[in-house]
Amino acid sequence: MEIRDSPFETASAFLTPLAAMALPGIRLAHDRLTHEKGVFTEEWLAGRPLPLADARQPGQTVALVDGDGFTRSLGADSATHDHDVRPRTRVYESLHVRSNSWVSLTALHLAGLLRRDVVCTAYESHAGDLNLGPHDDLWTGLIVQISGAKRWLVWPNPQAAPEEFVMRTGDVMVLPRRMKHDVSTPENPGYSLHLVFAITDRPIEAWSAPQSSGVNHLDRDERAIPVAG
Repeated sequence: MEIRDSPFETASAFLTPLAAMALPGIRLAHDRLTHEKGVFTEEWLAGRPLPLADARQPGQTVALVDGDGFTRSLGADSATHDHDVRPRTRVYESLHVRSNSWVSLTALHLAGLLRRDVVCTAYESHAGDLNLGPHDDLWTGLIVQISGAKRWLVWPNPQAAPEEFVMRTGDVMVLPRRMKHDVSTPENPGYSLHLVFAITDRPIEAWSAPQSSGVNHLDRDERAIPVAG
């Protein structure tokens, strides 16, 4: 059931437990992997829809991503067709600037609290969808599992075997900068949707208003693409 809270009310209710769980570690223990179960309930998240699929804002791109690169589309029909031809993770780019939803307000508040530019992206996938494969990123990822489940392999120690765990609806993870990881969508339930708030090293004082053609997603050449799902 959809809740009729205002975007400000939803962002505030979302940010309170998120900040309490994640911000101390982000500020004080930059290299510590954190996975907290059940920070949000499934019922609460289900009542706060995201600006995705048919609810996308005008100009909102969807990228299909795998290890070979990105295919971007503005049209839902085109994205669906491309996914059917080659099933890949769907990436809803730059929600922090391309929507007027509670998600963009949350990213804005996080940027103010951390004094860093924060990029928000949503990842949607089904079991068997291709993704980027093992990689690391030049930002800290604050990751919220909105629905379904995502299996993670993470290498806190690059010389050791990876840690494996499954993110389920309501779980939150802090993935440190440059920590190698890989993801997949398990057969049960066979679907995943998660948000990534990518906390960059760019001080907010240096941030300037993005141009419509320039800030969608951080380029892969910078190794700053939000986590593939």
